[in-house]
Amino acid sequence: MAAKEIAFPQLLNTREAAKLLGRSPATLKRWRHEGVGPDWIEIEKRVSYDREVLLKFIQQHTKKPSVRASAEEYSREAI
Repeated sequence: MAAKEIAFPQLLNTREAAKLLGRSPATLKRWRHEGVGPDWIEIEKRVSYDREVLLKFIQQHTKKPSVRASAEEYSREAI
């Protein structure tokens, strides 16, 4: 039987996570305080973010244009 490979998370500090999300470190700190934003890890008072969690967070918040939005954009361009 082959040994299972353990997938270790790639941890990013707040500054690195903020850069990946296109936000400031202060925004991530505020999100943690408000209980919103991506999940984070705290070990010995140091905050880290799992890169995969951040990528899923981005994917979950990616919006697809609706037909209505496309029509509104088209009508604005026609003016």
